[in-house]
Amino acid sequence: MMRYTNSFRNTFFLDLLERAGLVRVEPYPDNLEISNRTETSRQIGDVEKGDESNDSNNKIADNDSGEISQERDPFLVEFVGNNDPEHPLNWPNAKTTLVITEVMVLTCVTYMGSSIYTPGQEKIQEQFGVGHVVGTLNLSMYVLGYGLGPLVFSPLSEFAKIGRQRLYTVTLFLFCMLQIGCALVQNIAGLVILRFITGVLCSPSLATGGASVGDIVRPEIVPVFIGLWGIGAIAAPVTGPLLGASMVVAKDWRWIFWLMVWMSAGVLILLFFFFPETSVENILYRRCQRIRKTRNDNRYYTSKERQESTLTRKDFLVTALYRPFQIILQDPIVMALDGYIALCYGTFYLFFEAFPIVFVGVYRFTLIELGLAYMGFIVGCAFSYAICLIFMIKVVARKFKYNTMTPEVFLILAMISSWCLPLSLFLFGWAASVHWTLPMLAEIFFVLCVFNLFQSTFAYLAFSYPKYLASVYAGNGVMRAGFACAFPLFGKAMYDNLAIRGYPVAWGSSILGFFSIALAFIPFVLYKYGPYLRSKSKFTG
Repeated sequence: MMRYTNSFRNTFFLDLLERAGLVRVEPYPDNLEISNRTETSRQIGDVEKGDESNDSNNKIADNDSGEISQERDPFLVEFVGNNDPEHPLNWPNAKTTLVITEVMVLTCVTYMGSSIYTPGQEKIQEQFGVGHVVGTLNLSMYVLGYGLGPLVFSPLSEFAKIGRQRLYTVTLFLFCMLQIGCALVQNIAGLVILRFITGVLCSPSLATGGASVGDIVRPEIVPVFIGLWGIGAIAAPVTGPLLGASMVVAKDWRWIFWLMVWMSAGVLILLFFFFPETSVENILYRRCQRIRKTRNDNRYYTSKERQESTLTRKDFLVTALYRPFQIILQDPIVMALDGYIALCYGTFYLFFEAFPIVFVGVYRFTLIELGLAYMGFIVGCAFSYAICLIFMIKVVARKFKYNTMTPEVFLILAMISSWCLPLSLFLFGWAASVHWTLPMLAEIFFVLCVFNLFQSTFAYLAFSYPKYLASVYAGNGVMRAGFACAFPLFGKAMYDNLAIRGYPVAWGSSILGFFSIALAFIPFVLYKYGPYLRSKSKFTG
């Protein structure tokens, strides 16, 4: 038990045992360097004795200049040296790998919940006697939910008293329980409401999954692992229809949600025992709490905790609900990139309406074969990730090496891949009736653009808006979810009304293709005028 306690401090399971008094978790790990720990204990011991006669407790002399400088506050709780084993960047490789895997699996399972429903939509419409648009609400409301959730969960995860682990675990538990409700529901209104709530509850993994990866991976290799996490975020919703179809064919539509119960319960058990807190501020807060309890002294504090103690409810509401939209409306860079990504995201979810028209209506695919038709997106992920890695190594790394890096460098990747989106849409629309392999080829081109556009845009925004990054990402998430929520609702009607003989999705896809051509100029314009626009923005820094 002691080995588990040292290896997986700050897991939800240990939190419960510690609160119940069944386990005592020491403020400092047993494998903390003895010299550093002894020095820290000496400082704390001096303060407890109240020895104020010795000025060396409060001041130290600079040997070179002889000047007197203030020593650190002995009540301030910090990491002990650069090699403190509790700091996420110092975790063993095996533990880091496990945590990254857990974040990816959590993201995949919760993200899969959006599209896994689609193979059962016709059966649900028949059972509840509703039309296609009402049936599609179950997809749209889920997507809208995970777009709105980050407005609250993303700021909450940054609070030292809350952190990330508890948000993941509690929301996943509720998510799992409500999947049971979806499996047993007896009316369409209840199903739509439950789908929206589960969408909100799945959003912490989407809102802060990348941040969790950034907590435990050194900055120079963060893009490598964020790319892997991004693959999971794309692969999950395109795998969902295949799994959902398997359940519908084997049993009925309700078994889609029973499958979600089993998968989310399995991930919940894994997180419950083996997912430690990754936020450095929350880790320090927990250490501070244990020191206070051990020494019976409430004077110990962390910098983040003291800073947050001055925040009001109004400050939180401004950060969560007002600033994301303020930045979108007042900053043309953010508005342009958010609009571009939102169109891509809406188009991605529009494929869930277009694929049945093409692969079932034209090629007479079965429900299982239709699920397999989405696998082209996964093939595209592999190519896209390889291109992204090559760009990071050959371009971005060299720019950093020679100190010539600017945020606009990331836009080169978007400029290179932007042509793939209109190509994929025109190919999907006008070659859909030629052979079934051509729409799948269009999937690869689609991901080549969208994956690299996401990676380059998010990196560009991170470098350009470091102070307000959480608000920028939250606003981006709302716009993406808004488009992804709306597009499926009008998608089938658009395709049906614009269909011509032999080309059922040609003009519908072409309209989006024309928009994507216009939006493809955005990275080129920002590459040239981005520095000027950033200099005029009050949000950059």
